[in-house]
Amino acid sequence: MERVVSTDTPVTRAFCVPQSAVVDSDPPERILLLLAVALMESFDIRVEVYDESEYTSMQGFVLDQHKRAIVANWVGTDGIWQVDVTDTRSVLREFADATGYAHAHSVITAPTPAGRLHALARYLDLDWAWLVRRCAELGEYGCAGITEPRSRLLSVAGVDQACRFLGQTAHPHSRVR
Repeated sequence: MERVVSTDTPVTRAFCVPQSAVVDSDPPERILLLLAVALMESFDIRVEVYDESEYTSMQGFVLDQHKRAIVANWVGTDGIWQVDVTDTRSVLREFADATGYAHAHSVITAPTPAGRLHALARYLDLDWAWLVRRCAELGEYGCAGITEPRSRLLSVAGVDQACRFLGQTAHPHSRVR
């Protein structure tokens, strides 16, 4: 997959995860969120997490450099993925404001992926040491023997990459590839 990224504008993905959602979710769900963030960070996508509940209904979006927004969402649509492109000024302003807010109020602010992932684990009330150790082990050996998706269109490659990245980022001198 090719993506065009400006060298002077980092790609950032913001998530609204209110503390009430953390409290109401089970550890496996919180671990999956952490792995999803680790996967994005492995592709040099900086992740910001903020906890203001008024942003929970905002669609997923990416602002491009041509004054457009690519909008993607599947929340509340019965699992159907919807993608659109907009250049409507009011929508772009709303997205730009949300991006600025997320950056200014992120609960995982840190200069490095390892720092952001560690902060996210704390925010999600996950055992960082255990998670890093397990991810390093899973990353080295792979998940294919443990779980297999029901669909031939899916794979565990993303989980393996996220685990390797988390294990290697937290322990840069480890053997994890």
